[in-house]
This record gives sequence, structure tokens and C-alpha cells, in this order.
Amino acid sequence: MQDLSIANDGISYIFKCISLYNGSAFFLLIYAAIVVVIAFKGTEEMKRIFLYPSIVMLFTVYNPLLPVVINRVFDINKEYYRFMWITPVAVLIAATASYWLISAKHGRGFIVPAFLGITCLIIAAGTFVYEDGYRVAENPYKIPNEVIAVSNMIRKNTDMKYPVAVCDRDMQMELRQYDATILLAADRTQYLNFLGDGYEDELMQEKNEYVNRLLTVVGKFEKIDKDSFTEALNKTNTQFVVVPKTAPVLRFLSDAGLEAVGTTGTRVVYRFELDDPIYYDLADYNALS
Repeated sequence: MQDLSIANDGISYIFKCISLYNGSAFFLLIYAAIVVVIAFKGTEEMKRIFLYPSIVMLFTVYNPLLPVVINRVFDINKEYYRFMWITPVAVLIAATASYWLISAKHGRGFIVPAFLGITCLIIAAGTFVYEDGYRVAENPYKIPNEVIAVSNMIRKNTDMKYPVAVCDRDMQMELRQYDATILLAADRTQYLNFLGDGYEDELMQEKNEYVNRLLTVVGKFEKIDKDSFTEALNKTNTQFVVVPKTAPVLRFLSDAGLEAVGTTGTRVVYRFELDDPIYYDLADYNALS
């Protein structure tokens, strides 16, 4: 959902959000069906708790025009799907199943098979976590070993306590979780906004000018003027660039003066000799842990 854009998708944005949010499961469809049944046959209490709030959400959260209107005032491309978390899907399904099973008109002989049937329906409507088999974690950190290898390689080739790096998107998102002492030239929001062609006003464009140059090469694998790229590296104090071995910018990086200091499974780690490196000294709270 992070790659969706309200500006580009328009009123279809909400439907794409719903599709990605629901995935291959059918719980949202079951929820909608139960709401319709409650509308016609539900008690006043069930309507008050579930039907009326659902009608409000239908005309607000699930209204395809609402995100388009809100986005004119606030940039909500990366957050709007979180409104869907308000939908009490699990609560309504569980409450309906419980209410129906303990209904006075059903005897004990009905409850057990009905309970098993409902359980099977819920299982079938969901997505089995291990449908592709159980995958044993490569390490205790539950991240690819290559992330650790990249971190070690950066540490091996710098005398900085807090070196700055910029990586391809997948490595960038994983490295930030593993080693916080390796600073990233672009934060998560900047990276996702750039790849998603998010709107930037003149102030933001000026603020992100050097970062956007780096992401053009490392994130989109597009070549720019070499001097412009190295200027961005110096301005952001970025000493390391990590890209896949298959990236079409490997020759560009070498021609720009970066040195390939090593490779991991699928990545190449480049080091840039900064003109005037800044040795950051950040607060260390280890003594308080």
C-alpha cells in the first residue's frame, strides 16, 4: 500500500487499498454479509453496536471521494489504509458466531457440529501463514544474513562510529532495523515518497535535493551527472553505497570515483572518499540499559 498514490489513482485508490488490505482472505466480505443480515434481521442492540457505525464508515472511510478530498489538504497516501483498522471485522464475526451458537432455539446436539463448521469456514476464509512451508529463520534477528554481512562490511571499511550509507530499497529498510549505528542518508518516509512519486512542494524539493539525487541512482537505478552525484554524497556525508549486483549503475558508481570494497550474496558495497568527512558523536544510552 505504500506504493499507492491518491493523486495518480483518484477514486480507484480506496478500492486498491481494500484489495491490498484484504489480500487473499475473505474476512471483509464475510463482515459485509453479516452487516447486511443485521440490517434486515438483527436486534436493535446489534444494529446499534455494528450496523450504524458501519453505515458511518461506508460514507467516510470507504467513500472513494474522501481520500481525494483530504489529500488536497494533507498528504495521507501512506497512512489512509490505517483507517480500515477501525473496521471491527474480527469482533463482528466472533460476536455473530457466538450469538448464533448460544441461541435458545439450538440444542446441544447442534452446537458442536455448528462450532466445527464455523471454525472450518473461518480457516478457509483466511490465509494460512505457512502455506508455502515453514521457513526457518536464518538468524536470531529474523532478517536475511546478507543484511548482517553488509553491516559488517561497512564497519570493516570505516573508522567512523556512525557512518552514513544509502542502499537499494529492500536493504535500506532491513539495515535500519538491524544496525541503528549506521545512519541512513534517506529516512523511510523520504525513500517511499520518492519511489512513489509523492508530491513535494518547493520547500521540500529544496530540503530533499541532495537525498533525491542519491535515490535517483540507488533507488531508481538511473544515471545522473557524476559531479552532481558526488556532490550529494559529500553534502549528506554519505560514505557507503549499497546496490544489487544486477543494478545497471555499477559502472556509473565506479566512474564516479567510488570503490567497490566487497560483495555479499547479491549486493555490492561501494565506499566513497569524502572530501570533508563529519565524524558524528551521538548520545549513547548503553550505560542506562
